[in-house]
This record gives sequence, structure tokens and C-alpha cells, in this order.
Amino acid sequence: MVLKFIASICTMVVNVIAGVGTLFFMLIAMNGYSESDASWGFGAYALLAMIVAIAMSIGAVVFANYLINGNRSPALALLISITAFSMIGIVLEIACGLVGVGLAELVRTKF
Repeated sequence: MVLKFIASICTMVVNVIAGVGTLFFMLIAMNGYSESDASWGFGAYALLAMIVAIAMSIGAVVFANYLINGNRSPALALLISITAFSMIGIVLEIACGLVGVGLAELVRTKF
């Protein structure tokens, strides 16, 4: 139980840090947008980033449990699952940022 909690919290922290970094770059990318256009992009990003962070935490717990049940040491299972799902989460957080900027551009040009 403690190992699952550790995997979940560590993966969530890494994904939240990546999300804040991506948000910073989104602020720079959408510097010239009006507030009403940019809010759609930030809203979409916030929703998608939360979904990604929660999904990666759950995935890390499930994968760590799978590795532990497959006769891996708990420390190795945690290290593998946290690293793998953190890297996947970082890539998905960046993709969420691109979706957010794209949505803001779509709103700016079409509406």
C-alpha cells in the first residue's frame, strides 16, 4: 500500500512540475492573444493536464503493482514505473500545451 502511494505521489509531482513549466511556455506563446481568446486555450490545457496527471499516477500505480507481482523488487518496480510514466506524462503535458495554443488560435481566427 505504501509503495502504491509513493508511486502515485512521485509521478503526480513530476507531472505537476512539467505542467507548470508547460504553462509558463504557453504564456509566452500566447503573449499577443486577447484575454477572451487565450482563456479558451488555458481552460482546455488545464482540463487536459489534470486528466494526464491523474491518468499517469494511476498508470504508475498499476504498473508498479504488476512489476511487484512479477517478482521484481519493490524499489526497482517503483523506479521503473515512476520513470516510465513520468516521461510519458511530460510528453503528454507538452502535447496538451500545443492543443491549448491551437485551440486559442482557432478561437482567435474563426470566432
